[in-house]
Amino acid sequence: MNNSILSRETYLFNTPLEVGLRCLVILNELEGKAIDLQRIIYLDYLLVHYGDIDSNYESLHPATPYRSGEILIKRDLVNQGLLLMLRKKLVEVEYGHNGILYKTPPYCEVFLNHFESKYMSQLRAMSKVLLERFSSYSDEELKEFMMDHIDRWGGEFTRESLVRGDK
Repeated sequence: MNNSILSRETYLFNTPLEVGLRCLVILNELEGKAIDLQRIIYLDYLLVHYGDIDSNYESLHPATPYRSGEILIKRDLVNQGLLLMLRKKLVEVEYGHNGILYKTPPYCEVFLNHFESKYMSQLRAMSKVLLERFSSYSDEELKEFMMDHIDRWGGEFTRESLVRGDK
């Protein structure tokens, strides 16, 4: 009996498909405005961890220790997700003076409307809140915001381990 299906690593979260769909949600909310990969990475992090910056909201993903490190390793995964969406013609690329930019075609909204899961509804609602707050930020302002706060996200667990006596 071949157990290759069982022996393969199975990832439930942060697969290229999931990240690609999150990118679609972000880009679709921008209504045709094209943005670069680094901005997508920042917005994807903020989308799933919005509770880190506004306690009036609950983050879509759990608060894990040192989660800010996700930003450092997310580039490849976001790139894979975007490539998957490009192959399905759900993302378009613009080449210009500002480098490589990504946007969604007009029919992306129709595609996203076919999803009925609670998670997708939450993503779409949170993306509206996220972009209301950050769409006016320049790339430099968004980077500065991220760098000013990155050491705090997930750092609350450091104090917890000191109280428990963990080393």
